[in-house]
Amino acid sequence: MCLILPCTSNIRIVRSQERLYDIPSARTETEMPVLLPSLADSLHIRLFATGNHSLGAWWTATDHIRSMWRLCRADVEGAWLEFDSKSYAFPAGRFAMVPPGLKFEAHLNGRVRLFYIHFEVIGWPTSAVRSVLPEPVTLEDDEFRDTLGQALSIEVGQADHLGLALSCRVKSLAHLALATLEHDLPEEKVEMIRHVADGQLDLVEVLQFIDRNIREPLDNARLAEIADCSESSFIRRFREAMGETPARYVQDRRVSAAAELLVCTNYSIDEVAQRCGFANRYYFSRVFSERVGRPPARYRNDRPIDRASGTKRD
Repeated sequence: MCLILPCTSNIRIVRSQERLYDIPSARTETEMPVLLPSLADSLHIRLFATGNHSLGAWWTATDHIRSMWRLCRADVEGAWLEFDSKSYAFPAGRFAMVPPGLKFEAHLNGRVRLFYIHFEVIGWPTSAVRSVLPEPVTLEDDEFRDTLGQALSIEVGQADHLGLALSCRVKSLAHLALATLEHDLPEEKVEMIRHVADGQLDLVEVLQFIDRNIREPLDNARLAEIADCSESSFIRRFREAMGETPARYVQDRRVSAAAELLVCTNYSIDEVAQRCGFANRYYFSRVFSERVGRPPARYRNDRPIDRASGTKRD
């Protein structure tokens, strides 16, 4: 669905009777371009968590869900990450993006308050993103994005529930941050992302089927049938497009879904394992610990905010 706005008027984005932005548009109707989806059409964001907290023990025990992006802004210096014999210090008052798949140790010196959004871009394979974006980056200042970020950091910090409207606004900030990344990346790296996104178009039905049926057996033969090709051809196509085997991708999706259920529901560990397609809680606990860095029960207890409801933990 498209919303066509008058081209000769100022466009206003308004929240709570307070004007946030004025976006002047000088185009006439005859000059209006027709914009067709390309790379942006593959940006389907799934929100894991958002918060505005003083960092504590939970920060140094940050999980390593492979597909998770982290958009963060610290109020002062004092928080940093160590990875691959390198370090990255979060700058004060600026947005930073930590890409998925990065294994790191989080450190803290002093009292730092962090506004953060944890999310994933469904269908963007971690291995491909890592080849384009191997380490954290500080985003260039952007008045539009930063104004929204400042408003959201206050709203998230005061909220006791993450409802639909706030969730949509938080996702919009994640989209703006990804837009900044694309703008700042060298053209050859942007082309790599476009190539990956284009290569996944033939697998959209399969990827959607996996997410809808995550609790069911998802072997290669079943997925190849959805893709309407032989099993060997499907495995080859999937690896070329996603950068990993179908089995590895399915397991990553199961872990991500389990992480969400652990902190936004009261399901038992056994029920989380069952709902996410693991044979039993013991196998689930082993796989989850290997991928995330700690067992399910500890992961649940370490979270400072319930991901679905936004309810803050004591």
